[in-house]
Amino acid sequence: MSDNAIGAPSRELDDFEKLVYEYSKRFSVGNGEHWGIDARACNLRFDSATRGPPATVSFLFRITPAMSNFLGNLHGGCAATLIDNLSTMILLGVSQPGKFSLGGVSRNLKVTYLRPIPTGTEARLVCEVIHVGKRLALLRAEIQKADSGDICVVGEHEKANTDPEDNQRI
Repeated sequence: MSDNAIGAPSRELDDFEKLVYEYSKRFSVGNGEHWGIDARACNLRFDSATRGPPATVSFLFRITPAMSNFLGNLHGGCAATLIDNLSTMILLGVSQPGKFSLGGVSRNLKVTYLRPIPTGTEARLVCEVIHVGKRLALLRAEIQKADSGDICVVGEHEKANTDPEDNQRI
């Protein structure tokens, strides 16, 4: 994946936004080697990030036919993948050495589908950090219709820290 697979806003980014955007650009979102979303096909764009509290990040994208089910709406598995991959970006943004600097691994992902998002719709995914501890983190995400702000999907993403401990013996 090239550095420009995930687009940035035309405005100047603050330091925290630059950090989260850099993580987003490097993340393997649909690079052909890993499971993910094709960032170019859905015009995935970084929208904003704030350190908080709560720390938040938002992305904009268009629902493509490849992301849709046979009814012409965002597929549930695709929504879960978006929440899984993109909610990790804000966790990386608030990480510290030894504390989620590798992004962790998913421990639990709960996704609730409230209303369909038709193919062709511009959507916004907003993620926020609920809690970050030494070993576990809890993130919340919403997928909204960008034009109306209607919440269509809500996710809770629990992650386990995979960073090696400083005093860990080999």
